Amino acid sequence: MDAQFVKKCTEEHNEYRSKVKPGASNMYFMSWDAGLAKTARAWSKTCSSKHNPHLKRKGEAHPIFETVGENIYVISGNFTIKDAVKAWYDEEKYYNFDDNKCNKKNMCERYTQLVWGETYKLGCAANYCPKGIKGSKIEKDGSVFVCNYSPSGNREGQPPYSKGAPCTACGSDFCRENLCSEPDREGISRIQAGGRYQETEFSPISAAS
Repeated sequence: MDAQFVKKCTEEHNEYRSKVKPGASNMYFMSWDAGLAKTARAWSKTCSSKHNPHLKRKGEAHPIFETVGENIYVISGNFTIKDAVKAWYDEEKYYNFDDNKCNKKNMCERYTQLVWGETYKLGCAANYCPKGIKGSKIEKDGSVFVCNYSPSGNREGQPPYSKGAPCTACGSDFCRENLCSEPDREGISRIQAGGRYQETEFSPISAAS
């Protein structure tokens, strides 16, 4: 996996997580996970805008984590990681924190997964789709960017995070750019035996920009 791609994905996610409004008292710092990236890579190769059904089947999305979330960004032509993550964060305008609901006309689940406080691992992949993106209006020269997350967010009835001053509910963690940080939790996870998903080739499109 390209080191610059990994760096850019984690930086963009943590930047937006660190500046949520209202502020978050329990927002974890996110770090990279190779197993989640492997799953994202395999699904990006399908050139689909729909969610990976394997995420709901225990053991098929990750060999360790039991729950895996997913955000997908599709576009005609090339894109940057900044474009994709910003598009997800911009759904914040459709979300009411006090009611914990999206408005009736727009979705906001990609925003709530992005800022889910207890999610601390991510893995992403990008793929060029010359024949278009299934499930979208893009019929040729499309790009798809997939990020997987664990533990997953968007749990029914729960807000994405606890409201409060940054890091005040971090426990023994230290505060890192308004995020709860703990070195052992943030170590790069290695893929372990047990998962049933398959490795595929992957090449990011404008990923490091």
